Parts: sequence; C-alpha cells; structure tokens
Amino acid sequence: MIVERVLYNIKDIDLEKLEVDFVDIEWYEVQKKILRKLSSNGIEVGIRNSNGEALKEGDVLWQEGNKVLVVRIPYCDCIVLKPQNMYEMGKTCYEMGNRHAPLFIDGDELMTPYDEPLMQALIKCGLSPYKKSCKLTTPLGGNLHGYSHSHSH
Repeated sequence: MIVERVLYNIKDIDLEKLEVDFVDIEWYEVQKKILRKLSSNGIEVGIRNSNGEALKEGDVLWQEGNKVLVVRIPYCDCIVLKPQNMYEMGKTCYEMGNRHAPLFIDGDELMTPYDEPLMQALIKCGLSPYKKSCKLTTPLGGNLHGYSHSHSH
C-alpha cells in the first residue's frame, strides 16, 4: 500500500466503530519524505510525504470503509527534566541547545532522546535529569534530528 497524504487525525473522531491498524513511526522519522514500514497487522506501507509537514501521532494515512491506518509514535528512553524556575529552564535549554539535542515538551517536562554523556553533563551542571520512557510528539523548536559540529574556542 502506498499513501501520499494525511486524511485527518483520530483526535477528531470516535474510534469505536473503526478497525484500527497502526504504523509505528519513530520520532526521528516524522519529517522524512519517504518511508517504508510494516503495520501492526503486517501490511507493507510506503509513505510518500510530499507536503513536507511532519507526521503526528494519530494521523490517519488510509481509510477504506471502517478500516483505518493510523500513525503511532512509539515510546523511547528519554532524558527528562522538570525545571523548577527560570534559571533551571534557561540552563536546560542552553545545555541542550549547545549540544544540538532535539528538545520536546509535555506539560512541565522537557525531554530529549536518552544519551548517557548528555545525562552526565546535565547532572554535572547541577540539573536533576532522570530517565523515563516517553512518546516524543511535541518538538520545541525546529531541529528534530540534531547534529553536531566542533567549535574552536
């Protein structure tokens, strides 16, 4: 099956009457233009995302009658911080940004994919990060993929 657009999001409808099949899209894949996946029911799915918008949790990619194919973003290990004040918020954002780490937000928690050196660096800075399994669905800022470069200071 090849899908080329998002039809709607399941948050807008009642799922009780639908037969739902999920396709897991990792947080770092949501902006890819072409994906090849296997749904939870074993259907091979080709996704051509030509409009450039990131896929979101609950996006319906296909529907035929009462059957739908829905995007699901799986849980992954994350570093989580709950800044207690503006200083901690600033320090967290500075340290994450300095390492080009993708940053996500959920309520009062800031999250990034788990990375042991980053975890240790945040602890060393006096912050209180902890490890938790999360769905990274709400990016804060534009850099989902992260990258690195060297500085010559």
